[in-house]
Amino acid sequence: MNEQPQITPGTAGAARGAPARSRRGFLKLTAAGTVLAGAGSLAAACGGGAATGAAAGRTRLKVALGWVTNIEFAGFWLAADRGYYRDEGLDVVFKGGGPNTPLPHVQLASGAVDFAVDPNMRQVLEVIGKGNDLVLLGAQFQTDPNGLLSLAKKPLTGPGDLPGRRILSQQGTQPVLEGLYKANHLKPDFQFVPAGFDPGALVQGRGDAYNCFVTNQPITLETKFGLQRGSGYEVVTYGALGCPAYANVISCKRATVARRRDVVVKFMRASARGWQDNLADPKAAVRLVMRKYGVDLGLDEKQQARQNALQTPLTESEQTKSKGMLRIDPEILGSRMYSWLRLAGATQLPDVGKVVDTSILDDVFKKGPRL
Repeated sequence: MNEQPQITPGTAGAARGAPARSRRGFLKLTAAGTVLAGAGSLAAACGGGAATGAAAGRTRLKVALGWVTNIEFAGFWLAADRGYYRDEGLDVVFKGGGPNTPLPHVQLASGAVDFAVDPNMRQVLEVIGKGNDLVLLGAQFQTDPNGLLSLAKKPLTGPGDLPGRRILSQQGTQPVLEGLYKANHLKPDFQFVPAGFDPGALVQGRGDAYNCFVTNQPITLETKFGLQRGSGYEVVTYGALGCPAYANVISCKRATVARRRDVVVKFMRASARGWQDNLADPKAAVRLVMRKYGVDLGLDEKQQARQNALQTPLTESEQTKSKGMLRIDPEILGSRMYSWLRLAGATQLPDVGKVVDTSILDDVFKKGPRL
């Protein structure tokens, strides 16, 4: 995680900074957890090292996450707890992220892990464009949780509401906001108002809109200020404003696909099953996070339940409905997503045809979109 957090396109967590995810200071965070998914046990992280004692006969895999082991990764916890990885002959170690933790794709490139789950799609694409031989396998979030929060008395719900706004946001996010305006053929005439990671500044009237995670800060308005969507506040994703992106993208080294394709398919199949289950029963993962995977994080159960309720629809799209969970559509990525990322200052974006491997999930869902 970056020490100086900022919101960038394709981000759902770490790259936008630790405080934004903390909701109550820092979730009483003392360390990022390391989760053994094969056995379904939680082991304390020691200097960021992986847990030991892999089950005999199973293939050990290490997976770097972009944030702490909370409800954000609900589908992975369900896959682990319900034995989906074990059924595939895998022993999966999930390495939680957090303050000062190397970004997932950095750990992947260095060989410290086998798979990365990155909140920031743009960052991964740009490092690939600079020569890192990574490949995108899928995306947890079909709709990036970046968005704009506003009060109902002066709502921002569509591109037509963008002109002339005072936007509360974190330092360094101006190019992203400019890209948002340019993508809608608007002059970037917003007033940038530096703000922290508490939307209270919006309630205080310091701005007209707040750059947020649609899965996070709206909950603060509900619990801290008693506001409800529609009557008290409004929230809109960047995607709904014409600037779509995937988030929590899953990647591995291209060499891993070439040499261990069967293992990659198994990991993605088990993970897809978990995210499929989360759609069917979002409450189940909340119980797991509170009692096992996030037990030491000081989480609030009601907040975690609300977060999963808000994030679950973002994991589904027309493509996932017809072709299965976690899908990335290269055509959408290379057209609608690339075009606005460039307007936001992205450079060295790689050839989409070479950076996305859709064949892995094609193998996973060869019998249909439901596992």
